Amino acid sequence: MSFVITIGRQFGSGGRDVGEKVAEHFGIPFYDKELVEMAAQKNNLSKEALKEVDERATSSFLYSLASGNYSLRGINAPIYYEMPINDKLFIAQSETIKEVAKQGSCVIIGRCADFVLEDEDVDLLNVFIHGSVDYRAKRVMEALGLTQAKARDKVLKTDKQRRTYYDYYTSKNWGVMSNYDMCVNAEKFGIDGSAKLIIGCAEALMNKG
Repeated sequence: MSFVITIGRQFGSGGRDVGEKVAEHFGIPFYDKELVEMAAQKNNLSKEALKEVDERATSSFLYSLASGNYSLRGINAPIYYEMPINDKLFIAQSETIKEVAKQGSCVIIGRCADFVLEDEDVDLLNVFIHGSVDYRAKRVMEALGLTQAKARDKVLKTDKQRRTYYDYYTSKNWGVMSNYDMCVNAEKFGIDGSAKLIIGCAEALMNKG
């Protein structure tokens, strides 16, 4: 059975870096923005358009009202063609997430993967990476060459965007610890330390029983 590690993350916390180290340790595939390209290619959707709406919730009341449980309808439902591009991406990306998870063990960053896979026949370790706003703003300043004020603003706005996306599509609350198996403070443990914590927990689960 596949063992999948999903990593939700606050913006600038280093979740991607942590995930890459975990995937490298286990020698398993790592998926982040690659999921957008895979979903676009498989469903004949515009890669450029999808990148613009990646991890952004729709404002579509039509979909909220009519779709019910997306997993029961999927990309073959007639209403799919009437949906905003955000909703099309979420559905296409969710099906891609399920496919890669069934193919074998992997690490998946963001995109509600913990929710998408919760009823699938895979072993899951759901992780959330976080840190203070000041810590994350400093990382964003260094990575993107922004001023402190702009980096802080980007951190807060992107967090809000991710929270809206997760809450909208899952009906749960982003970042709430009860949604995850473990929450890791990357500010306290660092990128390497955070990866080691996740690796340790993953190995414990793999060897359980």
